[in-house]
Amino acid sequence: MSSSSLPTQRAYRAFVVFGLLMLAWTGAWLLKLHIDHAYGKLESAQTFLFWTSAKLLVWLVPAWWLFRRSGRNLKQMLGLQRIRSWLAWGGGIGLLIASTALVPKWLSGKPLLPQHLSYALLNALLIAPLFEEFLCRGVLLEEMQQRYTFWIANILTAIFFLILHIPGWYFMGRLYKMFSIPLGGAFSIFLLGLCFGYATHRSRSLMGGILAHFLNNLAV
Repeated sequence: MSSSSLPTQRAYRAFVVFGLLMLAWTGAWLLKLHIDHAYGKLESAQTFLFWTSAKLLVWLVPAWWLFRRSGRNLKQMLGLQRIRSWLAWGGGIGLLIASTALVPKWLSGKPLLPQHLSYALLNALLIAPLFEEFLCRGVLLEEMQQRYTFWIANILTAIFFLILHIPGWYFMGRLYKMFSIPLGGAFSIFLLGLCFGYATHRSRSLMGGILAHFLNNLAV
């Protein structure tokens, strides 16, 4: 294989892996529905364990395979040494996004931050930022940039990020609603994907995207 064709091969491989990943993710939702129907709905702790295990297997294993084939290492991806950069870009973008939720809460007198710990909160603040950012911005965005400019790669990755949510919306009966509402639905998820990708790009660290994602979820 010539060196000139390698970027195209990496991008193509990422498309294929993501397609297979989505088939497996849809299968995970079907399995969850089968379990709920056959044995009754799982408790919150059991549901958290099921989805965390499913994401580890369906999202992170393929993402790790792509990552290992890229020749990078975790130190390069995370960029922990660039702490000022990812705090500035990830924190700044994250707080800017979070303000769109915090300001209306403040004006209406609602609590600004979550009041109770729960498995859903743990998923929103820990699992989602880490797992989704590793897959989308840590791996897929990097693979897309081998073939495309950053902005094209970021748009593609934001579309991947949106598609990742679709099986859940469908099986929860929310698909039409999420694509029909102007704010807080599918278009907002796409925009968030763009913002998280930009935070990662400008900070040259996955931590920028993770921090922005965390702050958004904390506020919402």
